[in-house]
Amino acid sequence: MFDSLLLLLNGFVDCLSLMNIFCAIVGSLLGSLIGVLPGLGISGTVAILLPLTYGMSPLSALIMISGIYFGSQYGGAITSILVNIPGEATSIVTCFDGHPMAREGKAGKALCISSIASFVGGFIGTLGLTFAAAALARVALSFGKVEFFAIVVFGLLLLTSISGKNQLKGLISVALGVLLGCVGLDSLYGKARFTFGIVNLYSGIDFVTFIMGAYGITELLKAICIPEEQGEVLEFSLRDQFPNKKDYKECWLPTLRASVLGFAVGLVPGAGSTLSTFFAYGMEKGLSKHPEKFGTGVPEGIAAPEAANNAAMYAGLVPLLSLGLPFTSSMALLMNAFIIHGITPGPLFISEHPDLFWGLIASMFLGNIILLIINLPFVGLWARLLKVDFNILMPLITFITFAGGYAINYSVFDMGMMVACGFVGFFLGQCGYNMAALAVGLFLSPTFEGSLLGTMTLYHGDIFAALWDRKLALVIIILGIAAFIFSSVKSSRKFFAERNAMKA
Repeated sequence: MFDSLLLLLNGFVDCLSLMNIFCAIVGSLLGSLIGVLPGLGISGTVAILLPLTYGMSPLSALIMISGIYFGSQYGGAITSILVNIPGEATSIVTCFDGHPMAREGKAGKALCISSIASFVGGFIGTLGLTFAAAALARVALSFGKVEFFAIVVFGLLLLTSISGKNQLKGLISVALGVLLGCVGLDSLYGKARFTFGIVNLYSGIDFVTFIMGAYGITELLKAICIPEEQGEVLEFSLRDQFPNKKDYKECWLPTLRASVLGFAVGLVPGAGSTLSTFFAYGMEKGLSKHPEKFGTGVPEGIAAPEAANNAAMYAGLVPLLSLGLPFTSSMALLMNAFIIHGITPGPLFISEHPDLFWGLIASMFLGNIILLIINLPFVGLWARLLKVDFNILMPLITFITFAGGYAINYSVFDMGMMVACGFVGFFLGQCGYNMAALAVGLFLSPTFEGSLLGTMTLYHGDIFAALWDRKLALVIIILGIAAFIFSSVKSSRKFFAERNAMKA
C-alpha cells in the first residue's frame, strides 16, 4: 500500500505538467460535449481524434483520450435531465427523476447532484482501480458465459420491477425490447431474422438510433399531439439551483453505496456500466422509506445511477490495464491508442511502464476534479435553457435529434428508423408501457443471446445442468426470481388495496 502511494505521488508529478493538464482539460471538455450531443458516440469521436495524438508523448495522448471517456459520463446527464433525451444507455435511468425535477424548476439542482455524484463515483472507481486492479482482473475473468447469462437475466427481472407501476406492462416492455434486439443476422449461424428483406436491417436496430427516436421524436410528437400536457417549467431562483443541506443528507449515503455497487458490477464485461445504473436505482428504491416517490423527482434517483455509471466506467479499465483484454468497442479503441504509442496493456504493463500507469491513474483523479470545476459553474446557464420559449426550444431539440440520428452512421435509413421508433415510443408510452425498459431490453439483447447460446453449447442444451454446475450463477438467478416475485406480490397488494378503497 505504501509503495503504491509513493508511485501514485510520482504519477501526479508526471501528469501535472502544463501539457498534460491541457490534454486533461481538452479531453474532459470534448467528452462532456459528446455527452451533451446525443448520437456522436465515444468510439467514433476517439477514432477521429486518435490521429491527432501521434505527435504527443504517450502519457499526454492517453490522458486526453481517457478524458473523453470519463467526460462523456458527466455530459450524458445534461440532456437526460433537461430534455429527457439520453445519449447513451447509461443515461437512461437519470431520466426517471432528473427530468421530473427539471420540470419542477429544479434543473440546476438536478445537474449539481448529478455532477457531484459523478465525481464521487469516479473518485471511488479510481481508488478501486489504483489499489486492486490485478486482483479484480482475476475476479472479472472468473465469470464465464453462464455467469453472464445469470447477471443479464437478473438485470432484466430487476428492470421489470422498477420500470413503472404496472409490472406486467414492464415485463412486456422488456420482452419486446429483447425481441427487437434479435433483428438482424443471427450471431451463431448468420441467418437473417425479422429483416423482411431489408438489407439495412441486417446489422440490427442501432441502440442510439432507437433511443433518439423513442425519446427525442416522442417528445416532439407529444408536443404536437397533446400540447396541454407539456405545461410550463416552474419559476425558479438562482439560489434554488444548488442542493441544500437536506439534499446532501438524502444523497450522500446512496451515492457511496451506488459507487461501490457500480464498481463491482462494472467488472462484468460488456454491459456492466448500464446494468450498474439499474441495480443502483433498484437498490435505492428498495431501501427508501418513500419508494413511491421514485420517478417523480427525488435526489437519490439521480445520485445513485450517476455515481454507479461513473464508478463502473473505471472498473471497465481493470481487465484492459491488468490483462490487456478490452470487452467493449470503446475500450478496444483505447487499447489501440496504447499500441499506437508502443505500449501493450497487460500483466507486464505496470512493471514495464510504471511512469505511464501511475501517471494515467493520477490524471484520472485530476480529470474528475476538472470535470467538476467545468460542470458546476454552468449549472445556472443549463437550467435557464428550460425558460427559453417552447416554440424555440422544440425546434432546437428536433434539430439536435435529427442531427444526432444522422451522425451515428451517416445514413438516411437510420433517420427513417429513428422516426419509426419515435412513433412506436409515442403510442406505447400513451398506453402505459415503459420505454426505458424496452430500450434496455434492446441494449441487453445481444449479451443475453450470446451468453445463452454459449451456455447451451457448453452444456449441450441443458440450462439447468449449467446453473447447477455454476453455483454463483444459480444464486444470481434465484435472487433475481425472488426480487421479481417480491415486487409482483407488493404490486398486486397495492392494486387490490386501491381497488377496494375505490369500492368503499
